[in-house]
Amino acid sequence: MQPLRKDHVDYYKTLTNSKFDTQQNLVEDEINIDAEIIVEKKHTLFPKELGLENSIKDLGKKYNKLKDFREKKGSIERGLELEARNIADNIVERFKRLRKVRKWEVEMDKVMSEDDPVDYVLSKIKSACFEEAEKAVRRKHKLYHALENKRERCLTILHTGSHIQPTLTELSKEMNTANIKLDIPTALLALPSQ
Repeated sequence: MQPLRKDHVDYYKTLTNSKFDTQQNLVEDEINIDAEIIVEKKHTLFPKELGLENSIKDLGKKYNKLKDFREKKGSIERGLELEARNIADNIVERFKRLRKVRKWEVEMDKVMSEDDPVDYVLSKIKSACFEEAEKAVRRKHKLYHALENKRERCLTILHTGSHIQPTLTELSKEMNTANIKLDIPTALLALPSQ
């Protein structure tokens, strides 16, 4: 009698497992089919058997309420956003017209893209108010206008085309009346040597 060699054992072991796997797959398919038949008959009664029938009904009611709320919420949200956007657009258009007429530097755009549109609008209006206040104060400020007049006189003196000595002397006198000291080197005021 000849003993089984290792290669024989390995071969028959693989063959045996393959045959059993095939047979087991057939049995698993049969079990699956029988289970599906039972599920088709019993699945509608199973929640009651588990004691979950009332909870499932409550879940359905609550979920339907949630769905209705979400649809209404979305509709209300879109409506409110549209109303707010229309008002914001009107504010921007009016502000642009006023900006053009009143010659403001400050601009206002995209109000609804800001985190707080009201704060954004109020800050732009405050900036425009500052511009107008500054213009009004400047218009009535005597020293401001006096300085502008002095500057104009100084520039006129510089452009007279006169010799350097009398030009710089007059320029120094005019600037001195505005409390601005002009240090002119005496060498520039000396008469030219021949």
